[in-house]
Amino acid sequence: MIRLTGFSERTPMKNVYLISYDVSDAKRLRLTHRKLCGFGTSLQYSVFRCELSKLQLMSLKEGLWEILNLVEDRVMVVDLGPAGARGDDCVEFWGNPRTEIPERKAFVI
Repeated sequence: MIRLTGFSERTPMKNVYLISYDVSDAKRLRLTHRKLCGFGTSLQYSVFRCELSKLQLMSLKEGLWEILNLVEDRVMVVDLGPAGARGDDCVEFWGNPRTEIPERKAFVI
């Protein structure tokens, strides 16, 4: 039996998303940062890495839409692919990263 860490039958499929934002108002900036902290890991200032199911992504979008002024602010959401596959392999850091990408390994029981 092959079992993959981080996966189970109950765990919905998650993709890795790179989310960056440019928010012009200080209060909305803090609220946006705080909201994203609940969904992912800060990679750099205003850049987050989030592993989200489709339902979690919709929840994050709804939360951000309540905060943002879409006339003045902007958010970029990039789908990097499935967690544990391309989504983990396609991020490259130069210099000293603020956080490490989780390492996943398959193991045989």
